[in-house]
Formats: sequence, C-alpha cells, structure tokens
Amino acid sequence: MGSFAAMPLPDLVEVLGRRKSSGLLTCERGTVRKKVYLREGVAIGAASNDPREYLGQLLVNFGHISSEQLEKAFRTQEETQIRFGKVLTMVGLVTPEIVRQTLAIKIRETLLDAFVWDSGLFYLDDTPPPPGDDLDVEVPLGEIAREAEFRSTAWQAFRATFPTGAATLSVDDSKVPAALGPGTVDGKLLALAREGKTIDEIGLMLHATDFHLYQRLYAMQRQGMLEAAPVLGAGEPVPSPMMAAELVAQARKHLAAGRLVEAESAAARAGALAPQLSEGQEILEQAERALERSLDADLTEPDRTPALRVRANQIGTMQLSSAEKYLLQRCNGSRTVGQLAQLAPLRRLEVLKAIKKLVQAGALEVR
Repeated sequence: MGSFAAMPLPDLVEVLGRRKSSGLLTCERGTVRKKVYLREGVAIGAASNDPREYLGQLLVNFGHISSEQLEKAFRTQEETQIRFGKVLTMVGLVTPEIVRQTLAIKIRETLLDAFVWDSGLFYLDDTPPPPGDDLDVEVPLGEIAREAEFRSTAWQAFRATFPTGAATLSVDDSKVPAALGPGTVDGKLLALAREGKTIDEIGLMLHATDFHLYQRLYAMQRQGMLEAAPVLGAGEPVPSPMMAAELVAQARKHLAAGRLVEAESAAARAGALAPQLSEGQEILEQAERALERSLDADLTEPDRTPALRVRANQIGTMQLSSAEKYLLQRCNGSRTVGQLAQLAPLRRLEVLKAIKKLVQAGALEVR
C-alpha cells in the first residue's frame, strides 16, 4: 500500500507491470474508488464507483445500445442474476466481441482516469478475480501506461480549445458530412449542440466519459464543424478563505447535529481544498453515507416515481445544473427514483440530491 503523493500511479503501474504482479489493485481518492484485477502484470477486470465507467454506460456512449435497452437489460439481470455482459449477449443486444471490446475500454478508463491524481491511496492484495467466462479480456499494463502518455498531451489541446464544460457550441452545418446522421453518436452530439445544450449536458445525455466526449468535440472542431461559444461572465471560482481543517470541523458539527446536507457540503469543500487530508476524506464518507441513507428513506423506501410539475419546454430556461436538467428531462412518470439512479451516468447520491432539490423547488413531485 502507499500514497500517490509519494508514488504517482504512472510509476506504480510501471512497477507492477515490470514485476508481473498479480492481485487486486485498489485506488482511492476521497469517496472515489477504483479496483483493477491483475494477473502477471495484465489487467483482467475492473470495477469503479464512477457510473460513467460502468459497462452499460460505455455501451450507450459508443452507440451500441440505447438508454431504453439498457433499462430493459438491467431488469433482466435483476431477474436472472447473470453477469451484465452475458445478459446483453443472451438477449441479442450486442455481440460477444462488442462486449469484450467494451470491457477492455472499461479496464483502461478505470485506471486512466486516476493517472492524473496527485493524492489518494493505493492497495495491492492477493484477492482472486471473480470467476471468468468467454467474455474475459486482458489488457497489459504497459499498454495503459502508453495510452496515459498520449492522453496527457491530448488534454492540453482539448482544454485550450474547450476551457469549460459550461460552454454551449455553435455548429456550422455546411461542414457536417451527410454520414453524420441522427442515428450516429456524433450526429446525436451535434443535434444536442444545436439545441443549445452545454458541453456538460451533452456529456450526460451521451453517457460519455470526459475524455471520449472531448476527443469527439476536438475532432469535429478541427474539421470546422463546431466551435465553443463564449461563456458570458465566466471567471475563475473564488477560493474559499476557510482552511480545509476548519471546514472539516464544521462538517463534524453539522453531522453531530443531524444537518446532513450542510455536513456533506462542508466536507466536500474541504476535500476539494485539500484532497490529501485524511480527516476530510473520512468525514466526507460519513456525511455522504448518512445523507444517502436519509434520502433513500425519503425517496425510495418504498420506491417512488417522480413526475414533472412544470412544462417540458420550460426546463431549458430554468437555472439548473447540468445534472438537474438531465434528470428533469427523464422524470416522465414512467421511471422510479431507483431506476433513474441505476440508469443515470451519475453517482446515486448525486441523483438523490438533485431529485430532492427539484422537489423542494416545485419542479417535481414524487408519488
């Protein structure tokens, strides 16, 4: 075990690959956890609590299945308790080769996202991988390390062109090839851009990881198809004058008094200011668990169904976050809160917090 401050993940991956290490590698930063199973220096499986790195979300992102098909596949998995990838091939939604290709991407994304962490902890133990099947894949750690080097350079170009996810996009339709029709992933991206969606909103609706989204945007920008519109009034966020330790103390007081929303907010700000502070990570985990239990009891026990209290054409004009707009557009009275939390490319707590806020604002009702 060790700290990324002392041994960054690129160095750790190089060592594990060279030593042909086996076991379960766990990477943690705050409440984010990633796990990768290794066998003799090769990654053979991965898990993450970032929903965008789930197999189903990646399949939607790459246009292999729709959100509706993902929802049906989840229900089938719950009934059969069979591995999700196997369910998809059994019902004929995707081929085994597509599942294997996407599982390899899942392994890469799980580790590559953590290559930029400058804090956090890692553990390697001898936990054996789960039982395999004909969908198993292998990704050498050396390949992941080389991909990380490429991405480091690519991100510099992406951010220079698209500095903020709050920007909308202007589309030059005269430069859009006819092949990018509404049925393609990039065609859907362009359609969302024409509707005035921000980059962050487009990422949510496409269920896309940050890198794959910006990679697509950058490629289309280089071909003259789109440009980022300026963000009026945008500026650097004002740093909090409070020290992280003071925020941690505040979070503890709020948590002890049962003020769970305030506790989670203070702990999250502490984590943003000083992600290496172990006390901040601990109190954030406690606050998030307590807040999630409270919201679950309010919204999903028994599972309730959210429905709009505003007209659909009003959503675009409301002052909402990208996540709130995404969820509001899917609260049509046919999905329960639990189903929304399962399908959205957002952490469960973020879904519950957003729905609660929308209920309090009068935009939703839950039945």
